[in-house]
Amino acid sequence: MRYRLDKVKMALVPMLPGERVGDRGTGEFKPIACVASGVNPEQAQELRDFYAMHGESVEVTNEGDPVYTSMRQRRRLLKLRGFHDRSAFC
Repeated sequence: MRYRLDKVKMALVPMLPGERVGDRGTGEFKPIACVASGVNPEQAQELRDFYAMHGESVEVTNEGDPVYTSMRQRRRLLKLRGFHDRSAFC
């Protein structure tokens, strides 16, 4: 039997068949501004130009952080810049 943490009761409760914990595996992805792959604020425009030169449409915040809208986009853009997506966290 698997258990999950009920945040209201602050206790472990049995999981129902087919129940999933959190957003992982549900196909939902909320856009995230990735600080780890960001650049200095002075270089934000250079990053925008780099993505535009490669035909990618991605938002870059004024702080220099790219905003990824899907896991596939995140992996593709990190690979484009030469990052190895080993831990899958931003």
